[in-house]
Amino acid sequence: MKVTINGQITDAASGTTVEQALKRMGEPDKGCILSVRKKVAVEKVATDLFRIETTRGSLIIRIDCQRVFDGWRRHFKSFEGTSVRWSTRDATVFGQIVTDFEPSDEQFEMKKNEVALSLSGFSSENTHLVFGKKTHVGNYSPPKGCGAIGRVVYGRHLIGNMKMGDKIIKIEPIIEMKEAAKSVLKIDGDYVLEDGDSIITKMLIELEGTSPASSEHVYNVLGKGWLEVRSKTSRFISDNRVGLASLATEGLGVRQRGTLTVRNTGSSAGGIYVYTSEAPLSASHSIVGHVVSGMELADVSDEGDRIAVAISQERIDLLGKTQSEAEAFLAKLGIKAERQGDTSDSAIVVEHSPSNSLEIVSKREVQTIGAGKEKILKVRLYVKDAPASVRYFRVATGLELRRFGKLKTYFSTPKMDLILFKGNDALAKGLMPENIPGAIVKSGQIGVTNTVKKFTGMIGVRFTSSDKFGPTAEAFDGTNLIGEVAGNIEVLRELKEGTEIYILEAR
Repeated sequence: MKVTINGQITDAASGTTVEQALKRMGEPDKGCILSVRKKVAVEKVATDLFRIETTRGSLIIRIDCQRVFDGWRRHFKSFEGTSVRWSTRDATVFGQIVTDFEPSDEQFEMKKNEVALSLSGFSSENTHLVFGKKTHVGNYSPPKGCGAIGRVVYGRHLIGNMKMGDKIIKIEPIIEMKEAAKSVLKIDGDYVLEDGDSIITKMLIELEGTSPASSEHVYNVLGKGWLEVRSKTSRFISDNRVGLASLATEGLGVRQRGTLTVRNTGSSAGGIYVYTSEAPLSASHSIVGHVVSGMELADVSDEGDRIAVAISQERIDLLGKTQSEAEAFLAKLGIKAERQGDTSDSAIVVEHSPSNSLEIVSKREVQTIGAGKEKILKVRLYVKDAPASVRYFRVATGLELRRFGKLKTYFSTPKMDLILFKGNDALAKGLMPENIPGAIVKSGQIGVTNTVKKFTGMIGVRFTSSDKFGPTAEAFDGTNLIGEVAGNIEVLRELKEGTEIYILEAR
């Protein structure tokens, strides 16, 4: 019999279980849920989605403008075989073909990843297909009633890569099964396969370039290959296991079925959401991408389930590599590397600019900042004893989002037995007393001034033990102990006011 596993058709003997079939195909068991779509006799219906196969790869567009929908269906096949006519920083344009659209002289603002038809010279005999690379105002002479006709929903990274000579090979409407959702079931490894079954084991996610900081958070949370369903409603599932203080507000828009967002503010900041039905625009949610396949798993999941995920774009993970390793890694991707800081081959990359994977891919170049191993302060944090203060420290240093944090020296002098670093005044306002010292503060311990004292949020490290003062030179009642130096404490003695130190958390 024939069965399908994650879109791949395979043969299976009668009586074969899902677990046996997955082992044969080399699919790892991550302890995640499984779903099956049963073969049912239902009507096939065309959607407003069209797959465009190019010499650079495949992308999917959604036609949103109903005024040109019928005309698009009449003419889209004519774009097969057309080449890139021109490519600018604003748009990539294929053509030309003959259509029966009536041109307009309207200017319109074309947004990044939108698709438009251009009737050059106000002539339907010079119709071109335009893909927006960035938001801009264009004189495209679009068909009357429409500016952009739709948008790219999959394969957006290809638009910027298309060059002269690239061609459209094939365009076809995407067909879906009407009422197919009723045939979707949640199963386990003991389920016995039947002819025509379609097994879904993972969710494939494609990230957009409009929310690079939030996308990096998605890499951090889902990097182990699974999403944990912490909450489920009739509208979404969410994974809130990694909370953040806040994130920048990035790409906004209507949250449609399959949309992936990151909450950027509030008590659930850092939560990752997958929408199973449409929700309106919200400034609290940055759209980071879409689920390309595997939405069935979201439909059948329950709170507490794990869903296996894969992200289509490879993460540019440079932190912790040596300068030479990072340069070689980037060279394979065709990305230019420029060394800064300690530029020696053995120096550790502790920071890079751009700091986010999607921006690096877009700009095709990155500056890697290196530091010698002996110049990186290693710390061990008291997460259980001082959770709120540790979270403050991670946010203030950047460890909340990145492997290496950074602090700027506030006060340092050989006459004192400690060093002070400036924290974050806005975040420090709520630092209540927590894990206050007992009889003594030991050499190498790290402390934060709490709200009992004036300089709330100040961060310090002691070089010598004291039975009177904490790491920030405050009395014990104004001190929250948050951790200890786990390596390279001697580098602190070299710091002067205004200089920075990179920090690595020992886990």
